[in-house]
Amino acid sequence: MKEPATRGHSLDVKGTCCPYPQLKTKVTLDKMNPGEILEVLTDDRTTADNICLAVKQLGDIVLDVKEREREFVVSIERSVRGHISALKMDLAK
Repeated sequence: MKEPATRGHSLDVKGTCCPYPQLKTKVTLDKMNPGEILEVLTDDRTTADNICLAVKQLGDIVLDVKEREREFVVSIERSVRGHISALKMDLAK
């Protein structure tokens, strides 16, 4: 059985536009340990979708996307990386 995350992180990118939310999400995930959870808050559906795409390319796991009043919450689990992305870019370094 998988161990629960030891601590959670939160990132608020509401009011920002592409590519800042995706880049900030990557930088935050890079500082986290595998198994930790990051919740990204955004006020734009397209930004939430783009964050999900970027996270999958990194090799991390999108656990959930919830829509709350005027915001979206993307829950991401930091995974063990070490792969080449679909774009042929080494994003693990």
